[in-house]
Amino acid sequence: MSHGRGADRFDLKHVALTMIARALGAPLRVGERGPSIDPRRYHSTHRAPDGAHIGYAAARADAIVVLGAAMRADGRLSSALDERVRAGCSLWHQGAAPVICVTGGGSGQHNEAQAMARRAMALGVPEDALRIEPHARSTAENAQLSAALLGREQRTASIWLVSQPFHLRRARMWFRAAGFAQVHCFSPYPSLQDRHPRKALRWLAREYAALAYAMTRLPTHRRHGTIPKTPYPPHKTEEPT
Repeated sequence: MSHGRGADRFDLKHVALTMIARALGAPLRVGERGPSIDPRRYHSTHRAPDGAHIGYAAARADAIVVLGAAMRADGRLSSALDERVRAGCSLWHQGAAPVICVTGGGSGQHNEAQAMARRAMALGVPEDALRIEPHARSTAENAQLSAALLGREQRTASIWLVSQPFHLRRARMWFRAAGFAQVHCFSPYPSLQDRHPRKALRWLAREYAALAYAMTRLPTHRRHGTIPKTPYPPHKTEEPT
């Protein structure tokens, strides 16, 4: 009987943590949610033709941008990062955009964007549909450097932005500040944030602090147009004729 009471207490604690995490996470959720690719079942390079119904991704964009996250010490993708890549590949296979930009430098010896690109190719995205941004060390730099990289090739006005739900409100702020006219947000569902409330509470605590910091920086950024130096040349537009 004591074992049963312990299990009941654990279940109640899990339910309570889940409810708290959902309540705190609700103000940060933006955009669409949908399933990620199951790597055990989906290795096809097939994608929906342009103009086809995109399922849960209601809008077609110029690019999909998948945000980096910390990697494991041995160079493997963390669970959170793998989930983001699978969600971005799911959008690509649905025909939501012609290219995927993976962005993230990382602070260790393993580069996030390079590892993300390898994972995307293993999930059926061809190399010519990938754009690799390997320098960003923050969400603000993800936005600024992705804008520089994508703008080098063509005008990229609209994107699908992919991350966990807790991250997307702040990320969307930075990407709009970087000049993207339309930022559609997409997160996997159910995500790690939904399945692991204890982890979610730690992520949410850090995210609210980061969001407050971003809101103090953005007005200055907009007022002065201060963008860090990037490794990409500026996009040159043709003079009107």
